[in-house]
Amino acid sequence: MAGHLRTCAEELAASLRGDGQAATLGELSEVITQLVAGQHALAHAIAGLAGRVDVRNAALAAASAEDVEVVTEVLQSAACAVGCSAEELADAEPFFESVSDSAGPDTRI
Repeated sequence: MAGHLRTCAEELAASLRGDGQAATLGELSEVITQLVAGQHALAHAIAGLAGRVDVRNAALAAASAEDVEVVTEVLQSAACAVGCSAEELADAEPFFESVSDSAGPDTRI
């Protein structure tokens, strides 16, 4: 699953580069909406990973408790950062829609 996610993200990044094929503002508005939803899902996935990597997990008893705690903290911070990124994009959605409405949703950029 993670490999598929990476491939999709790379394809999206490639399609949105300035030298790529033009997209309409309406299409880009949909991309923003999907990115927000995707980032929220990623934040939950990363938080789930952090929950699994816990010093109380007996399966990790052979690992250094300090290392496990560091990994847990990094995953928790990453989940928070991805969630914050999703919120920032969500906050910008109305403005992007305003630009799209003003210039026309069929405008290609």
